[in-house]
Amino acid sequence: MNSKDNTLQRAMTYPIVGRFVTRLVKKSAKYLSLSPHMEVRLNVGKRPHYSYCVLHAAELARRLNLKRVSVLEFGVAGGNGLLYLEQFAKRVGAAVGIEIEVYGFDTGGGLPQVTMPEDLPYWFQPSQYKMQVAALQAARTSAKLVLGNVKDTVGDFFTKFNPAPVGAIMNDLDLYTSTIDSFKLFDTDPSHFLPRVFIYFDDIVGSEYEMYGESNGQLLALSEFNSRQKDIHIGLNQNLLPRADIGYRYQIYYAHLKTHPMYSNYIGADRQVQIETDLQLQSIPQIANA
Repeated sequence: MNSKDNTLQRAMTYPIVGRFVTRLVKKSAKYLSLSPHMEVRLNVGKRPHYSYCVLHAAELARRLNLKRVSVLEFGVAGGNGLLYLEQFAKRVGAAVGIEIEVYGFDTGGGLPQVTMPEDLPYWFQPSQYKMQVAALQAARTSAKLVLGNVKDTVGDFFTKFNPAPVGAIMNDLDLYTSTIDSFKLFDTDPSHFLPRVFIYFDDIVGSEYEMYGESNGQLLALSEFNSRQKDIHIGLNQNLLPRADIGYRYQIYYAHLKTHPMYSNYIGADRQVQIETDLQLQSIPQIANA
């Protein structure tokens, strides 16, 4: 953490000052050189939901003494998100000391067939969100594109690309059917993942046009996936929910892979030391006799 980060960190310990500093930093973020940690702490940047998942996946990998981790984007579309992931992952990798691989899944030709009511055909249509494949291939540097229908590409992903363990997934596949297909990624040895995976779902909030709910789209896919599983559960985060300043707080989920060989590996270390220190009995000041 650099000196600028340290100054901001100290300011954040005072609630009123902290709120003022946060607003000020957000307005001037593009002119500042913040560490990835401070960007996430202050919820600034172009795609703070992506940043949150990437940084914390890298930190978890570090605490597990791993040297590499992968982050995936399902639904690349034009490619702006993938290029941001690529850029931010390099910064996080340098800050945390972890190599981060980036993969993007997409048909390349836009959305596949939309026929089921659960796919919201009143809002989504085939071929929406097409990719300019050649342009994106030329623009990327280290990120890898996995082109084809996700139902066909997730099956051999681990054997074909031999990626580092997956620690974060940005799921922007729009459709119920495509989201269900993307969950087939978990039909493999859990060691292909971190024991707990950060997942962002794009299409579960929306507006009065989409009318997302538990009977359609990604929320229905999530419910059905969890109902079929006993060793993996994808649940809504609880730690971000009190943060009213975070617009994506209802879209971050955690996948717990309970049979993962490293699931029980202790990662508390410095955090638990601080908690235990704070819980120590403090000296009680003596009240002078009247």
